[in-house]
Amino acid sequence: MNESAPNPESGIVEISLSDISAFFKRNWLILLLAGLLFGGIGYGISYLVPEEFEATAKILPEYGAGGGAGGLSDLASLAGISLGKTMSDALRPDLYPSILSSKPFLLKVLSTPFPLQNGKKVLLVTYLDEEAKPFTPQQLAQGDTLITMSKEQERAMKDLADRISAVADKMNGILSLRVEMPDPKLAAACATFSLSYLTEFVTEYRGGKKFEKVAFLRQQMAEAKNKYQRSEMALNAYRDRNRNTYSNVARVGEQRLQTEFMQAQTLYGQLTQQLEAARLQAMEDAPVIKVLEPPMVSNWRSSPKRRNYALGFAILGGLAAIIFLLVRQKK
Repeated sequence: MNESAPNPESGIVEISLSDISAFFKRNWLILLLAGLLFGGIGYGISYLVPEEFEATAKILPEYGAGGGAGGLSDLASLAGISLGKTMSDALRPDLYPSILSSKPFLLKVLSTPFPLQNGKKVLLVTYLDEEAKPFTPQQLAQGDTLITMSKEQERAMKDLADRISAVADKMNGILSLRVEMPDPKLAAACATFSLSYLTEFVTEYRGGKKFEKVAFLRQQMAEAKNKYQRSEMALNAYRDRNRNTYSNVARVGEQRLQTEFMQAQTLYGQLTQQLEAARLQAMEDAPVIKVLEPPMVSNWRSSPKRRNYALGFAILGGLAAIIFLLVRQKK
């Protein structure tokens, strides 16, 4: 390459565009061959990289309370049942990615059997790290407490955390889930499991206490119904036995049974109304998570991108050739 004389004051060598153009004209064949050679090497190296398959899903969660049954409060008011006005306890959708990156979730995924393309089932903890051992029942029971695991199990958990990602779009509220695995069916199964876990988690968070209240009221109503039926049978049986009796003792006994019957009937009616109100409240507060795009078993690998490998190595080869030619010319 022709270089102009260095400036004695600054010590800077000035290179013109014509010098650069002349350099490439003289050495274009060498640069081309170097790029092709390195590109071929990169393309070959891509076959040594394990293949990965991607499964994606998109869901649209709710952003407010009462999304599950919008008009149930109006229906309840027509029936004479007041659901009351409660503060919204909805879980913000922008927190959903944190749920899918939490250690209890990863622990559950690692300990769940998933199918492969060949029909076999594997545990991810041993599939992602062959040196790791399956989690023990004691380790699985510590999901909400202090989590302890071996180095191999922790390594598998970190690998899984890098393979599952979720991003919430604040503009349209859509949550995008992405799972990448060495097996296409495994990736789709993990994505489906993640959606199920997220739905169960949000439902339990929103309606856990309400469903417990429904179960408690249902049990109390069953007991009140039995008591109501027993008191009714006792009153009717007493009346049949004392139909032609006009003594004051018989009247007092009938009044006592009548009072017990009325109390049991009132209690049964009140519990029935409370149970219906609790059920409607639980339904109205149930979260809505609509799956826009379910996971699909991919027929094409997501990585490695063989063209990218070839292009990257070709550029690297061209740069290496330029440096080599410049160094040789300096000598």
